[in-house]
Parts: sequence; C-alpha cells; structure tokens
Amino acid sequence: MMTAPIVHAVVVLTLLPLLTLRGTWLWRYLAIDLATYGLAWVAWGHAAAIDGYAASVGFVVVKIALFSLSLAAAPDVRWSANRAAILAILVYSLLIPAMQRVPIDGDEPFYLLVTESIVRDFDLDLANQYRDLSSTASGRLDLKPQPGDPVGANGEQYSRHEPLLPILLIPGYLAAGLPGALATIAIFAALLVRSTVRLFEDEGFDDATTRAIFPFFAFGPPVVFYAARIWAEVPAAFFFVEAIRGVRQKRPKRWASALLFLSLLKLRFVLVAIPLVVKAVARSRRHAAIAIAIVGVPLIVLWLITGSATNVHSIRDLVAPTAGGPLHGAFGLVLDGAAGIAFQAPFYLLAIFALVRWRHLPESARLGLIAALPYLILLIPRSEWHGGWSPPLRYIVFLMPVLALCGGAMLCGARATSPASDGGSDGGRGRPPSTALRLIALYTVGLVIHGVAYPWRLFHIANGENVAGEYLSRLYGTDFSRLFPSFIRLNDAAIAGSVLLILAMILSARRRWATIPAPFAIALLSIVLAAGFLSGLQPAERVEFEDAHVTHEGGELFPHEFTVARFAYRGGWILHQGQSLSFVARPGAATLHYASGHPAAIQVGRNVYELPAAASGYRSVRVRIGSPERVVLKCLRGSVNLDRLDSD
Repeated sequence: MMTAPIVHAVVVLTLLPLLTLRGTWLWRYLAIDLATYGLAWVAWGHAAAIDGYAASVGFVVVKIALFSLSLAAAPDVRWSANRAAILAILVYSLLIPAMQRVPIDGDEPFYLLVTESIVRDFDLDLANQYRDLSSTASGRLDLKPQPGDPVGANGEQYSRHEPLLPILLIPGYLAAGLPGALATIAIFAALLVRSTVRLFEDEGFDDATTRAIFPFFAFGPPVVFYAARIWAEVPAAFFFVEAIRGVRQKRPKRWASALLFLSLLKLRFVLVAIPLVVKAVARSRRHAAIAIAIVGVPLIVLWLITGSATNVHSIRDLVAPTAGGPLHGAFGLVLDGAAGIAFQAPFYLLAIFALVRWRHLPESARLGLIAALPYLILLIPRSEWHGGWSPPLRYIVFLMPVLALCGGAMLCGARATSPASDGGSDGGRGRPPSTALRLIALYTVGLVIHGVAYPWRLFHIANGENVAGEYLSRLYGTDFSRLFPSFIRLNDAAIAGSVLLILAMILSARRRWATIPAPFAIALLSIVLAAGFLSGLQPAERVEFEDAHVTHEGGELFPHEFTVARFAYRGGWILHQGQSLSFVARPGAATLHYASGHPAAIQVGRNVYELPAAASGYRSVRVRIGSPERVVLKCLRGSVNLDRLDSD
C-alpha cells in the first residue's frame, strides 16, 4: 500500500528539476539528488523511534526546498508563469493523499454535502444528506446543521455557505469523489500560482526575484495548507489576483468576471470587490451596470436560496465589528503565536515591513491593499477571526499574492520597475539581511513538514497556546506557552512583541536594515533561545488550568472543545469529587478564580479550602502554595470550574 505514494513522490521530485534546470546545474542537482536518496536510505535503518510518515514528509519537503534553492540560484532556467503552475500542480498532487489521512474538517464536509446534494438531488436542501450521512464521501458521521443555518418554509435545511464553491467542485467530485474535489482546489491553487507570477511580471519584477519568491508563496504557508482542502480561500485568491490584473490593464471582461465570482464565493468578499469596482468604474463609467451586478447578484442569489440577502449574517454583523479593538486585532494578526503571520507564515513579515514605505510599493500591491482595507477593518476587531475551526490565517489567504508582491518589493530593496511605476532604488538599504531570509526559509520548511504530516493540528483551538508551547509544556511540565505572544489571551510576550514590531517597522521606514553576520546572528539567537528555555522552566505567575503543562487526573475541559463561539468563554477545567490536577506554581499567597453553582471544597497541597457557591459568574478565594515543587489540587466535595491561579 505504501508503494504507490512512494513512486508518486519520486516521480514528482524527479520531474521538478527536469522541467526547469539546464546544463551543468541540472547534472549538479541530479548528483545531489541521488546523494540525498542514499543518505535517506542509510538514515532510515537507524531511525526506528521516529514517526515514519512524518520522516517521509520531512524528506519530501526538504527535497522540494533544495530544488527551490537551485531554482532561485541557477543562472539558466526554463521559467514562465505556465511552468510555475506545472511545478505547483505536481507538488500539490502530493498533498491530495496526505490530506485524506484524516477526515476533512471545519467547513469542508459541509461544502461537500452541498455538492452531493446538487449531484444527487438537484437541489440545495441538505435534509436528505443529514439523514443519510453514511453515503457522504466526507467520512463524517457526526455532521449536523450548524446553529443558525437557514431553514426553508417547508423544513428545507440549507447550508450557511454560498453555493458557488460546491458547484465548482461538481466535475471533480463526479470524476473521483472526495479526491476529485480536492484535486479541483489543487487546480485552482496552480492557477493562483500562475496568476501571481504573471502579476509579478506585470509589475516588472525580473525572473530571478520571482523565482526566489515563488517557493515561499507556492510551497509555503498558508497557501500550501489550502491547496488541497475544500475551502473558498484559494479560489478567492485566484479571482482576486485576476481582478487586480484586469483593473490595472483596463480589461473589463477580466475584472468583471473575476469580481463576480469572488463575490459569489463568500458574501464578505463583496467588501473587497467594491473598492476595485469603484476604481474600474472611475476610469470608465460605461461599466456602471456591471458594477451594480457584481454587488447585487450575490445578494439576490442568497435571497432566492434562503430568503435573506445576507444569509445567516445580520446587517450589524456586516457593518459593525464586534468589540475586540483594532490594535489588539492588528497586532494579533501579525504576532499571535497560534495564528499570527510571524509564527505561521514568516515570509510575509517582509510585506509588513514594506508597508511603511507605501509610495515605493508596486501599483498592484497598493491597489490590492486598498481593496482589502474595508474587509480588514471589519475583520481585525472580531474575536472569531482567530477562533472556530479554521487553520491559522484563513481569513486573509486571498490577500497573500498581494503580500507576496510587497515582500518582493522589500526583497528587491525598491519598487520594481514597470511601465506603471517610475522605478527608483535605495542602493539595497531596504533589503532584509540574508541571514534573516535563511532563518525564515528554515522555519518555513519546519512549518510545512508539521502542517502536512499532522494536518489536523492546523485546526488549533483558540485557547492562548500554540503547538510549540503545548509540546514544550507537556515535555517539561512548566508553562512554556507564556513565552509565545498571545492575543487570544493577552500576555506579557504579546506586549513585548508589539513593541519590537514597532521598532522594526521604524527601522524599515528609515531604511536601516542591519546586515548582521551569520555567525553573530546565530550566536545571538542561541542566547535568546537559551534564556527563553531557562525562563520557561521556572514557575509562572499565572496558571491557566486548561493548559498543557497542567496534569489532569479526571475532569473535563470547559467549555467543550466543539462549543460554538468557544473563544467567547473563559476557559477552564471542571473537577468533580475525587478528581485532581497538578501543576508547578510560585510559592506563597495566590488567588484562585473559580465558578461553582453549589458549595464545594478543594485541597491545595496540605490545605483545605471551602468554596462558596457563585450564583453567576466567577468568584475568587485566597490560597497558599507551600513550595515550588509540583502542587496537587484535589476536589474533595461537589464540582468546581477552575479558571486560573494568580500568584501575588
């Protein structure tokens, strides 16, 4: 059973250099290629304790990284937008079986249910599908209508998701079921890569720069994590790029069709379409009717299906963001350890730094960012952008081609020369240090290995921890998660990270990137990591009882993992009589926050504490931690929802 995937991977890895490299570089790469297979064969016999599948994924990803390095460095390469798309679809074909190792999750099975309803029943009513889940290709028998899903006058059960993506999946689904549906998204991902490369060409970027950026965009997060998953974001990114190119080139057929499809994919993308429509119509008022159709048709389609032009959303949802704070959301989007650009897609940090030199950005990048601004203004303050069941950065995947363009401008050190721009150069002072790029590349490789080998971990619960923090916390039994910036549960690391980001952007604005020698940078990084490790081993000032470093002997998570809008609750751990948990805390006085509908009693170390009932909300009680050794907290009577422990 393992033979087919291995042969598939070997064929893809062999075709990549044959399609692009030439002459001496090709033979040099093929020699290195054979050597890596030999080393892998030797290492395989001495790695019995390593997860074999994860090791195989790591080997393939490293091979793709080596090819990408050769593609960027080779002086003579066969390169074009079409060839880039072929490279992408070859790599994405490896993702299709990898993503099927576990059942599809999040919105994916619901999109597939709509496709199956259209194919089998020729309607959008999912009542039949929910009654016969054993026939769905998703493999999910636990599906049920989501709260607030539209219901028809005669009991029809509709999906909250717009029907365009399920319609696009029909040919692939009819051809090969779930793999065919995933292949449809992979084709859109390859088209996205082609359009993005063409966008770089339109803005005058040379091939060498485009080839250097290509693997970060096409094979790096977050695009690679959506290239074979049933989400609307990759098709949306493709239509967004085509719309930008159409507006820039004054081609109404291109921008009108692209914006219409973009708006039909997700209602919220109407917010992105409107600025582009205004830009296009301002140049030619003859297209005003097209503009009205682009905005109006999605609303009419939803009204015909569900009886509401805004589907499950209220007008307030669309025009008034929920409380969360724009600064809090903006810094979280960049720095949050579980869902931020810095930790999940570090290449795009270059785009963040490039924003402070707005006038030097390519025209398409400025147009795309302006178009996305209304969408971002409504998104950033919302609590749910980092919650729910979606991989990190899902909400801005459509914007990644534009951010890649900004990163390319930063990489070049100046705006790319194009017919639409006046060029300019800063003598390379704007370029990020090559050492930083190497670190970004290494980190990106690690992210891709992890995300492909364990795709279910992309659906991370928004609880203030990230995967690395959870792993270290479980391994050492202390709170390492507090060292990673969290804007879900604001911590000191988030504040420090925000200050550092502001300083970095000031340096970027002043064009004073420091070229740090690699040995010095590595030594500095090692010192920082060592200091962080030693700090992580120490007891934390605050103990969140649901966190990974706490050892639970019974009880359950609060709220339940699958609770709708889980991010709106104060997370905790519920203990019943006889159950306990243990943790490392600072000795001395502390405040325990809890909730309990009835009186309860707990024991902390050797001390017993009575917990009065809390009619509503949370209460607190003073406790004493006797020593820095591991503390056991046991429920002696009743039940209690433990929120957190704050050391004085």
